[in-house]
Amino acid sequence: MHRIYFFHISLLLLTSLNSIFAQYQNIQVGNAINVYEPEEPSIVINPSNTDQILVGANSDNYYYSTDGGYTWQSGVLASSYGVSGDPCVLAYENEFYYFHLVPDLSRVVCQKTSSLGGSWSNGSYTGVNGTKDDDKEWAVVDHSNGNIYVTWAQFDEHGSPNPLDSSEIQLSRSTDAGITWSNPVVVSDRKGNAQAGNYSDHAPMPAIGPNSEVYVTWWGPDGLMFDKSTDEGVTWLDQDINVSGFHINWLVFNVPGVQIVPGFPIMNCDLSSSIYNGNIYICWTDQRSGYLDTDVWIAKSTDNGTNWSPPIRVNDDPPNRHQFFAWMTIDQTNGYLYFIFYDRRNYSTLETDVYMAVSSDGGDSFLNFKISESPFIPSIYDFLGHYIGVSAHNNVIRPVWTRIDNSYPSLWTAIIDSITNVEDHSENIGLSNYQLSQNYPNPFNPSTKIKYSVLHTSNVVIKVFDILGNETETLVNEEKSAGNYNIEFNASNLPSGVYFYRLQAGDFIQTKKMILMK
Repeated sequence: MHRIYFFHISLLLLTSLNSIFAQYQNIQVGNAINVYEPEEPSIVINPSNTDQILVGANSDNYYYSTDGGYTWQSGVLASSYGVSGDPCVLAYENEFYYFHLVPDLSRVVCQKTSSLGGSWSNGSYTGVNGTKDDDKEWAVVDHSNGNIYVTWAQFDEHGSPNPLDSSEIQLSRSTDAGITWSNPVVVSDRKGNAQAGNYSDHAPMPAIGPNSEVYVTWWGPDGLMFDKSTDEGVTWLDQDINVSGFHINWLVFNVPGVQIVPGFPIMNCDLSSSIYNGNIYICWTDQRSGYLDTDVWIAKSTDNGTNWSPPIRVNDDPPNRHQFFAWMTIDQTNGYLYFIFYDRRNYSTLETDVYMAVSSDGGDSFLNFKISESPFIPSIYDFLGHYIGVSAHNNVIRPVWTRIDNSYPSLWTAIIDSITNVEDHSENIGLSNYQLSQNYPNPFNPSTKIKYSVLHTSNVVIKVFDILGNETETLVNEEKSAGNYNIEFNASNLPSGVYFYRLQAGDFIQTKKMILMK
């Protein structure tokens, strides 16, 4: 016989409508400079001067600000090799780098400038290998020695259904500020097919470790993969590490109004002096919770990439809403994690907001907050791109995203000037009158989390009762300051079955059902 338990939650909640409105000033970065749409934006804040910000966007557009993102100027990148897509921008010692593909996918090009608004070099390149195709390059700079690393997926023929054609992940290094590049090395152990989909080796991203380790993550035919080098990218592990443990469908096709929604992996390593120094984080999106529910996830490693946590959910909304095109960065001055993603938690239609999340405890918990001042409605007839971006340094946080209004694309940012600003508003984000959130996950095994919010300092009592009303455990009995809270219920000692949890605030009582499945 299964026993039924009740949560008894006693707290004071007041109404707030602040979740409807963005807390941060939105500024238009730019729009279409030429015939190409400004999507897939990459952004970097110059760590030597946070007033200087560079944005690259498809297909050959760039935008820059010299006043911290309040005003923007733009230009069109040109190179004798051609410029075509997948922009990636870096900043190091007051030089800016712009990586991109070329129209025939024959190489990866790196152009640079020593002055925002100045001229760009014609570029250097790597990745040339006969008639093979390169795709989805990304680069990173080691700020301790100036080495630049770029990774990409190389295909015998991009999109080929021929089973004899394959794909692999490659990496090249520059030790002279992007002037020349080393011969590419193959990072991936197992080749994928060449279809540029779920069973290809695709979407690699590099990161730098605290001792100049070089990390690379990518999607492979076996799932989310990871490899590392301790000799500046020359040699790699004998065997790639599978972060996910199984194959993941990272090409999500069923987000209404969007052509295709890949969940590219984004990787960062904490190089700050915080207690989380050395932690590696990989972020992605998928629909493991069902085709009506796209979520943002991270996995983290605290032992240099040898072992990885189970997926941790970043978005904190109820089920059956879509979050997609996630990106992640770390403020290396304090170790805070910042995420940006499109979000439909507030609508049952195609209306789309832009949200961010922040974690100040090494990815254990996340505060979600809206940054777009108004929603937009995408269409499958208008290309939205495959990713958006965010950069952060010394409490200066600048996201960048594309929105489409009446088939007209534009780029936007929000002015976010410290985590303190976020925390000051945290108690007003997502609160509603006497609201108890549905536990997540549900069904669960063996633990689940329940979110509740306190608008003003209140005494909070959380108790567990059985079906007869007998008190079995007191989980919380203390004064809580204003804010959002998550409590974890571990049911490892309970049998499978249906349970209920109950909130009581004065005379208000609300009960919800949860299911334990072992």
